[in-house]
Amino acid sequence: MNVRRLLTQGGAGVGGTALLAGAMWLHSIGPHVRARALEPIRNGGGIGQVVGNRVFSVRVDRVEAARSLAPGLSLGDPPPVGTEGVYLVVRLWAKAEREPLKLAAAKLETSGGLSFRDGPRPGAGEVVQPQFQPMIWTPTAFVFELPKERVAGAHLVVGTGGLLPQLSAEADIDLGLTRARAAELIRAAPERYDVRGRR
Repeated sequence: MNVRRLLTQGGAGVGGTALLAGAMWLHSIGPHVRARALEPIRNGGGIGQVVGNRVFSVRVDRVEAARSLAPGLSLGDPPPVGTEGVYLVVRLWAKAEREPLKLAAAKLETSGGLSFRDGPRPGAGEVVQPQFQPMIWTPTAFVFELPKERVAGAHLVVGTGGLLPQLSAEADIDLGLTRARAAELIRAAPERYDVRGRR
């Protein structure tokens, strides 16, 4: 009788421990699941392809690199805006699908889970992002500053941003930056690259 009671209590203890462990595991992954649920819906593609969603479409034409950027002011002869890494310039075309919009969120996601937001250093010439209209393809460019060792494998993620990211959309474009292609881009990167002057 006592043995049976001990076995029953022991089984209940093991079952309770298993339930507690399961609850703790679910609690630990909960924030990750909620975070993913709040992320924008992504559509993917490659360089040269049209990547579209219900909000906008985008096509990356080319990727260029620069050692330094031409300054934004043209008074006198200001020095170029350099970097210890490299500037990566992604040139693309985009259009809205339903109503005018701006691509307010752009980043490069790289190996190791790092990401780099667009925007050159202060003093460099900047590209003013246009408002994209339905059915009209419009060119633009995004400028990123990143370490040279992060160029290989980088891909562009661009979207409209907003307060409710789960209701927005993003395009994830593989830029084709293999190790060989990244090394070639960095080796040929010019000085005093004029972001606004090139199309």
